[in-house]
Amino acid sequence: MISGSEDNTIRIWDAETGAVVGKPLEGHTSWVRSVAFSPDGQHIISGSCDKTIRTWDAETSAAVGKPLEGHTGLMLSVAYSPDGQHILSGSSDSTIRVWDAGTGAAVGKPLEGQTETVLSVAYSSDGQRIVSGSDDSTTHMRDAFRRVSIQYSFSSNPIQPHFYSLPDEDGWVRDSEGRLLYWVPPDCRISLHSHAFLTIPPPSHVRSVSLDFKDFAYGTSWTQIFNST
Repeated sequence: MISGSEDNTIRIWDAETGAVVGKPLEGHTSWVRSVAFSPDGQHIISGSCDKTIRTWDAETSAAVGKPLEGHTGLMLSVAYSPDGQHILSGSSDSTIRVWDAGTGAAVGKPLEGQTETVLSVAYSSDGQRIVSGSDDSTTHMRDAFRRVSIQYSFSSNPIQPHFYSLPDEDGWVRDSEGRLLYWVPPDCRISLHSHAFLTIPPPSHVRSVSLDFKDFAYGTSWTQIFNST
């Protein structure tokens, strides 16, 4: 296990015995607010109130490369992508940054949208989405590659979020009992879709949306078409 502390250090612990492993990792000049292991367990990242991210060798405890700098506020949350290629950070400057884990270079521009301190950041288990929670009482979800905001939820004035969902990995929007409602084209899946209203998403940057009413049915008749496919 790893831990970050207000004493500006990181410690590694034996998960079975609870004993400290090696010496504290030192280098930050302020409170270490967030720590994470790389997916392969070879590195540790730490985010600090000194506005930097540091990378450490998990076996030797030595610092790896230079601190990552760019945020103008306190570093409150750091996370690795599932493939270990990128590092995610959230800050009191209300932004999220993506970094190349190998080179330490910032990837693209800061992600904006939340209006107060970003308290927590994470990747989805498949690495396709970035999730962030903020002091402004919202959670944002973004496409990890296009880095556009695709969901706002848990706000102080929610718009019945249980009526909305993202399509599953096969593109289907389902009702509250898991039954199929309708299928969404791949390029339109980054939008929220309503269980109550079938909406036609706007054209994406690579394709248009067209409708074929040849087999159109309404009311309960649509089940006959679904069962025949």
